[in-house]
Amino acid sequence: MPQYPISDEQLAIRLQNGDNQAPTQIYERYKQGLYSFCYHLLGDGNSAEDVVHETFIKALTGKERLQNPASLKSWLFTIARNEAFAVLNRTKKLRPLSDTDEIFSEDTPLMTLETNERTKVLETLLNQLLPQYKEVLLLREFESMNYETIAAITGTSISSVKSKLFKARKELMEKAKPYIREDAL
Repeated sequence: MPQYPISDEQLAIRLQNGDNQAPTQIYERYKQGLYSFCYHLLGDGNSAEDVVHETFIKALTGKERLQNPASLKSWLFTIARNEAFAVLNRTKKLRPLSDTDEIFSEDTPLMTLETNERTKVLETLLNQLLPQYKEVLLLREFESMNYETIAAITGTSISSVKSKLFKARKELMEKAKPYIREDAL
């Protein structure tokens, strides 16, 4: 995790006090993580960008609603989560992840192909999970958030997060069985 010269709490206080630099700093600090979360949850880059932009607009216009400045990150992810689920509710289905994303590396073409295939399989399996399972898995595994933060974002208890995460991992492993070679175990 990168180290920043000022804490989230200090940055949030600066935002609430009208510092003109604070919104840009918050955007730069969280745009990538929010986009990644929304992209994996929605499966669509354009929708993810829209949700991230809407998240920052709502955060700026509702900055007085941030009651605990130290929870800036979970507050932003909560807004993004709510916006993403609103998009999902409007579309009534998860869209498959874009297959136009490329992975750039120094790997051989065969290694790149294998990596791309594994990524596509994982994305397909993730898209088969229920949205509430998928979101906790993304927050924990891709965003490296702790249970408390995930609970705050999803508006549930820590035990509920742990339960959903257990079920998500179990369901993901069940769905992955056809793709796992016996000699790989």
